Amino acid sequence: MRVLGFNADLAPVADVWSNPDNTVIGDRAYSDDFAQAAELIPEAVRGFHSGGVATTLKHFPGHGDTLADSHDGAVYVSVYTRSGRPVGGRDQGAPSRSYSDVTTTMPVVGYDAAQPAPFSYRIVTELLREELGFQGVVITDGLQMKALTDSYTSGEIARRAVSAGVDILLCPSNPQAAVSAL
Repeated sequence: MRVLGFNADLAPVADVWSNPDNTVIGDRAYSDDFAQAAELIPEAVRGFHSGGVATTLKHFPGHGDTLADSHDGAVYVSVYTRSGRPVGGRDQGAPSRSYSDVTTTMPVVGYDAAQPAPFSYRIVTELLREELGFQGVVITDGLQMKALTDSYTSGEIARRAVSAGVDILLCPSNPQAAVSAL
């Protein structure tokens, strides 16, 4: 990547593929075993960094146990599922952690089911930043996915995510509306 001029990658996928019927994460995950993923992901981060490439761990709080695809519509994740266990983050040396679509577009049942995770101050600020101590950049995944755009405008998405503590909005479906709303 570095030879081609890239100094950052929105990787690795730190989800654990805990549901074999999940076609969204599938073989993008390093493992279907939590202990093994916890060993492999920090090594991947070290590899990227040793090659001069910054990393972004994704997806928080987890998408490895869901069945549906947030590209196509609303998806819920349970904070009580094993996929909700944070695998990546500050202890793996990544400068930023991606709050990507597959988690940020999903309400988290049992934690803050009232709204999608990127809109949740409880999830972005209280859980990720305060409880887990993450100090990096929080990035959404593609905000053009139907899990959000079926119910919210680009402006609403931008305002709500930034109010919750998100730092970077990735690919709003209407960038001008997002900018205007902010």
